[in-house]
Amino acid sequence: MLCVESLAQNLKYFGQTEIGFLYGRSDELWDGNHENRINFTLMTFNGIQFTENHSIGLTTGLDQYDDISIIPLALGWRSILGKEGKIKYTGGLDIGSGLTWLEKNERNEWSKTWYEGGFLVSPSLGIGLPTKGGKTAFSFSIAYKRQVFSRFHGILSTFGTTTIPNDQLPPEYSSLTEDQFLFRSFVFRAGLMF
Repeated sequence: MLCVESLAQNLKYFGQTEIGFLYGRSDELWDGNHENRINFTLMTFNGIQFTENHSIGLTTGLDQYDDISIIPLALGWRSILGKEGKIKYTGGLDIGSGLTWLEKNERNEWSKTWYEGGFLVSPSLGIGLPTKGGKTAFSFSIAYKRQVFSRFHGILSTFGTTTIPNDQLPPEYSSLTEDQFLFRSFVFRAGLMF
């Protein structure tokens, strides 16, 4: 019991909240070219310091890819090097999934369209500039983010038609297509560490 209480007293909260932009290339256009894209991102990490320099916790936020909103939900790790009151250097890694809860599912009498999030990974590097009080620091980071998500479009079986049972299709569909997208972005963010 004493060991558990001692460990709990040594654990400290660490938080990081940043806002910025995602820079990447769009999907291939009809002529084989790509367009550059700049999208909004918001990230917050909430964790516990399990050693003096390392924290583990949950990362979430909002990534806006053109007209698609993805909520990242990931297990995050942060490492901070530097002395108290001086510039600190940070490294991090987030691994998880993107959620599409903000996207509207569309359904009519003929079809249904919906989105599903997918795997994400995002390593990062940054610096923290201490404030005068010393409890918080301004943070600036760069990262790479790889985010997968899918768009599904299903044609519903019409009343009175017979379809051949298929293990690949849900019962109410006569066809179902999945378009999978991969967003690879450089991320530039600024915010606070506390």
